[in-house]
Amino acid sequence: MNHLFHNIKPQKNEKTKSLTVGIPRAFCYHQHGRLWENFFTMLGCNVVVSSCTNQHIIDLGVKNISSEACLPVKVMAGHVLSLIDKSDVIFIPRYVTTDKNEFTCPEICSLPDMIKLSVKPKFEMMEITLDLHHGLEKTEQSLTHVAKRLELDDDIVRSAFLKAVKNRLRSDMEVTTMETTTLEAVKTPTIALLGHPYMIGDGYISMDITSKLKSHGYKVVTPSNLDYSTKRENAYPYEGRIFYGAGLENLGSAFYFARQQNIKGIIFLTPFACGVDSLVTEFIERHLKTIKNMIPYMKITIDEHTGEAGFDTRIEAFLDMIGE
Repeated sequence: MNHLFHNIKPQKNEKTKSLTVGIPRAFCYHQHGRLWENFFTMLGCNVVVSSCTNQHIIDLGVKNISSEACLPVKVMAGHVLSLIDKSDVIFIPRYVTTDKNEFTCPEICSLPDMIKLSVKPKFEMMEITLDLHHGLEKTEQSLTHVAKRLELDDDIVRSAFLKAVKNRLRSDMEVTTMETTTLEAVKTPTIALLGHPYMIGDGYISMDITSKLKSHGYKVVTPSNLDYSTKRENAYPYEGRIFYGAGLENLGSAFYFARQQNIKGIIFLTPFACGVDSLVTEFIERHLKTIKNMIPYMKITIDEHTGEAGFDTRIEAFLDMIGE
């Protein structure tokens, strides 16, 4: 258990202690996974997290999810299937909003439904709704269901949620943040890598792009290296307006990074069929064209058919261009 929760004792409930909750290593796990692990551990459950993404997991997901779904949804389905024989229930949170005026994409909002209806064999699913823009009513309802399933008092589950999850959402997203003044002082040639955390953070579907860039002598920065306010203040043309949270993260980061002299290029890693990214990348491309001495920019689209050889060729060609 994380040291931040060392003073909170797991609940003593023999039935809960024998219950194993499976958490897929996909989607929002790459931002908030440790928070959900702490939440269920505090409630006395056993927690098992699926293994890192591999080709077998992707193949499982592709066979069970509509071909029209984006790659991360297919990856999620594969992780769920890998947990069915290892857990009693599988936890899939329903992210609607994680902050005021910031919405997730429709597929993330409906993720529990998509997985439940598509994945076979059937399994028991547990979900908690996060909709902080509209208040905690839906969250409270889902926590009541969790309490009933775990045979715990509602107040115990709500308290664990507030301590382990809600009060730490923002700080957990910024756990790897370095101050912008530090970034400006970096002299090493740097590549800004944009994309959703579940793309950049998954070494398999990202083709381990971070390590590849570093092997060529570049420092790599991502949206997680900027503080929350910096990204929102720079998110043209949606600064201060209702928009997709992931869109604000990448818009604000792109426009901030583009002004830093040590940033030699920007790469946007996006999954095929991502509606949010189709808007965001267009705004970024248009904005960069207005900047004097436009910074080199490349968008790479990933799906289950993307080959690593072609991916590497594009990376190397981009870096050769920067080095000219």
